[in-house]
Amino acid sequence: MTISQSRYWYGVLIYDICAWLQVDKQDYENASPIIHQALKKCFSIRSLSDLSSQEFEKVTGTILMLWAREFGYMLRDPSEKGIDPNTMTMKEFLKHKNLI
Repeated sequence: MTISQSRYWYGVLIYDICAWLQVDKQDYENASPIIHQALKKCFSIRSLSDLSSQEFEKVTGTILMLWAREFGYMLRDPSEKGIDPNTMTMKEFLKHKNLI
């Protein structure tokens, strides 16, 4: 796992899940370790540092896909810089993903 992947995990993915769960910002420090441990348990990960870059991408890709499919909420992927896909129109989203 690279430094940028670690930053993404803790600074974007966990933060976005807390936002989706409507965790208050002052409670983030208490909630984020719980979410972190729950995700590790779901994917049978002993330590994130044990994952290769490819394994990390597979895990995060699965989380992104599941959140979108099961909860209808688009978590930010590592390539997005300050863009909230949940407030975009479909046309903006498709253009951002270079699909149109």
